[in-house]
Parts: sequence; structure tokens; C-alpha cells
Amino acid sequence: MTFHHKSLFIAMALIAASQVVVAQDDKVTGSVDIIKDFDARLLESNKVNLSPTLPPIDTNTQRQDYIVPPRPLAIKYDAPKLRPLGMKAGKKEDTYNGYAKAGGGVPKTFWGELGYYFGSGDKFDGKVWFRHHSLNAEKSVENQRFFNNDGLLNANIYLSDNLAVEGNIGYSFDRFHYYGYNIDTLSFSEERTRQDFKLITVGGRVYNSERTEADLNFSVAPQFYLLNDFYSNKESGFDLNLTATKWFAEKHPLRVTIRPDLTTFDDTSKQKLNNIYLQPSFTFHSDIVNIRIGGNFASNRDEFKIFPDAEITLRLVGNSIQVFGGAGGDLRKNTYRTMSEYNPFIHIRGTKMRNTEYRNYYAGIKGDFGFLEYTGQFSYATANDIALFQTNFQPSGLTRFSTVYDTATITNIQGTVKIRPFDALIVTGTLSQNISFETNQEDLPWGLPKLEGNFNGVLTVLDGKAKLRGGLYIADGIWFRDIEGITRQKGALFDLSVGGNYYFSDNIGAFLDVNNILNNKRQRWFNYPMVGLNFLAGITARF
Repeated sequence: MTFHHKSLFIAMALIAASQVVVAQDDKVTGSVDIIKDFDARLLESNKVNLSPTLPPIDTNTQRQDYIVPPRPLAIKYDAPKLRPLGMKAGKKEDTYNGYAKAGGGVPKTFWGELGYYFGSGDKFDGKVWFRHHSLNAEKSVENQRFFNNDGLLNANIYLSDNLAVEGNIGYSFDRFHYYGYNIDTLSFSEERTRQDFKLITVGGRVYNSERTEADLNFSVAPQFYLLNDFYSNKESGFDLNLTATKWFAEKHPLRVTIRPDLTTFDDTSKQKLNNIYLQPSFTFHSDIVNIRIGGNFASNRDEFKIFPDAEITLRLVGNSIQVFGGAGGDLRKNTYRTMSEYNPFIHIRGTKMRNTEYRNYYAGIKGDFGFLEYTGQFSYATANDIALFQTNFQPSGLTRFSTVYDTATITNIQGTVKIRPFDALIVTGTLSQNISFETNQEDLPWGLPKLEGNFNGVLTVLDGKAKLRGGLYIADGIWFRDIEGITRQKGALFDLSVGGNYYFSDNIGAFLDVNNILNNKRQRWFNYPMVGLNFLAGITARF
């Protein structure tokens, strides 16, 4: 609306108002005729077109500085958890429960072995094992033959409260022949030279399968055996081992063992050899030194013996260089079982069963460099009633051996070493030398060697499919008296052997052992030459 129209509208409004006022004041009456309605129109206006323009762009770059005052924030968060990086798992080695081995060789030799492990989770496990080994070399030496049969059944049952029960039963049947006679002038049948040893062992154990909350371990282990031979000699033994161990700070054990060991031997008369042992000890472990202090209190036939049981180990350079020293002792039983296992050609009739009172004092050095483990030791021992083995020539002409007892002092030096120059090769060696072996009554330590050494190497090739073995066993000559009473020493032993095995598949393989390559006929026991060169080959299986 323009200014002109507004003025006109205002003037008309004033006139109308004045007329109303006049009419009210003068009381004018009459009528007004409206000829036509008011018609207000706007005049035409000219449109003004405006074209806006933008200001020029400012292309200058300006740096802006912001100052943010630091303000530490108290934010609570969980400690980060370290998680191992995902790694590709290596190939899992196959496990086998069963093993079998069978083979034959020259001279007439057979080897058969079978073993199997069975279990049921963490409730039960056990194993069964059997082995047969026989050899017949009578084409070279009449009646030079033997066989060994051994079997074992063992089982563990794991009960609640960390309690476990173990049981085992074993049986062995070994046959030897007395071939120690002059084969140029004498001849004997197989039956006349036969000797059988039949041994039954039954044992068990009740123990805690894991350490108790009080850091206490315990074990109750009875063992029984019965031995018979071809000549009706019998021996039985019973050993009850009661052991408790209390751990302090999880690394210092206090151990107490009570062990009654009872033996009865019966040939033409009955003998008993009963020992009772009380063996307490405490061992302290630290990063630098280990110390064990204890004793072995033994009783036999109302005689009481006290033996030391002490050792100290000092780490000079971690586990790499350690020095140690100690003292020990025991009553060592000379029973028919122990003596026949050492010398199967023994003549037991008339032999007195005795204990050897043994005391030993030693010092040495040992260590482990990872690729090299070693031990070197010097010892001095006294042995009262030590068992020696002297020739016993039978009226028939057979050579057997009787036990004689003497008191001896023994000075010994020995060492062991295990070298692993690389993962595939392991070399082990043990050497023992009695520097002196002085007896009180006998001229020489009959039947006992002064030098023994055993060296072996195993090389694994073809990604574990094959193993190569080599071994060397050495020993000096043994002193005996011949049938005329003349002291003789037979030649030394150098027994070199090699062997190996190869698996064609995961389950089937083959083996070959070549023994006594140098064909050494050393007489470990007088008039009983060893089997010369021999070999054994066969197959193995695992399943």
C-alpha cells in the first residue's frame, strides 16, 4: 500500500467519524444513500530485478593456534590381560598303547616281547608285559644255552581324596646250564647240567596320588617273593615299606621310612635273615646349596647299627658346576635271590646268609650345560662280610661257585657323561675303577671286577623313522683259583656292538643287532666263556 492510498483511507475515516459526532450532538436525522461500494485498487508498480553477487574468495591461508590446557582425567579401568598370540600347532606325535617285538638270530636265538598299556581316564591305568629270550650255542660249547621268561601285570586305581591303590604280580622262569667243564674230556646231558630259577613276586602300594593340603605324602608298600630252583632250594621274602614325607615351604622334605625286611631260606636246613630299618632325613633346598641330614638305624639279631645319611651340594655356577660330598651306609642283604641274580652258577648248599655292613664316604663334581651332563666322584668305602665268589669244582667235573665272606676297604673313582652335540645324537658313557680293593683274609677279591666301562651312542635319522646304535662294554680280567689251586686271571673284555631299527610305516618296523663284533670269549666266570659273535634280527610293531 502506497502513501497516497493510506492518506485517502484516513481522510474518509475522519469524515465518517465527524458525521457520527455531529449527528449525536445535533441530533440530525435523515438517510444516506449508498450509490456504490467502495472500490480500492492498487496502482501498477514497476518490478525491480536485483542480481546479487558474491564477494571475492579469500585464498589466503591463516594458521590457527589452539591452546588446550592439560587436565588429568581420573579414569578407572581393568588391568590389561596378556593373551598369547595365535600360533600354528606343531604336529602331534602319535601315541601307542601296545608294543611287540619278535626276532631270531645266530647262534640259535629267539626274542619275543609284548607289552600293552590300558587305562580309563583318571580312574584306572595298568600295563601287562611279557618277554622271552633264548639262546643255544652248544655247537661251539656243549650245553652253552639258556632261556629267560619274564612277565608282569601292574594296575593303579585312583580313588577319591587323592588316594590311590597299586597292585602288581610278576613271574619269571629262567633256565641255565652248567657248561663250565672240559668239553674235550667230559660230556654231560642237558638234564644233568640244568638249573631252573622260578620267581613269583606279589606287591602293592597304598599312597596319595597328589600332595595333600597339609603338604604330606605317604606310602604303604608291602612286597612278597617266593624263589625255587631245580634242586629244591627255596627262599621267601617279605618287605613292608612305610614312608611319610612332610614338605615345608613346598621344597624342604622331612622324610621318615620304617622298613621291616624278612627273609627265610630253606635247603637242608632253614635260615632266617631279618632286618628292621628306621630311616629319617631332612633336606634343605636353596638356590645355592642343598643339604640333607639323616641316618639309617638298622637292627639285626639284636644288634643295632647306625649309619650316616648326609650330603651337601654347593652350586658354584648355577647347575653347570656343582660340588658335592656325603656319607652313607646300609646293611646289604646277601640272599639266595641277590647272589643268584649276580652269579647264576652259584652252589648255594652250605652257604651262610649274611648282611654286608657297608659304609661309604664320597665327594665329587657334577653339572649340566644343556648339551653336556657330567658327574665325577671319588669314594672310600669299608665293607664287613662282603660276598666274594670262588670256584667250587664238583666231583663230577662241573665248575660252580661258592660264597666266601671277607672284610674289605675299597677306594674307587668313577664318572658318567651324557653328550648331546645336536638333537639327533646322544652319547653316554660310564667308567668305574677300583683304585684299591684290599681284603683282610682272602688274597684277592674273587669274582669281582676292578674296572668296568659302558659307552653307547644313539643317532636318530630320517625324521625319527630310524635309529642307529653303537655300544662298547669293557672290563678287566677276574681273579679265580683253578682246579689245582693256582690263582689265575682271565683276559679282559672288549664287547663292541652295533644295531639299528627302521619303521616302514607308522606301525611296522624292523631291527638288527650285531653283538660282540670282536668275537671276545672272555670268561666272566671261570670256565664259562661268553658267547662270541652273534646277531639278532626281526620285526617290531606298535599299536
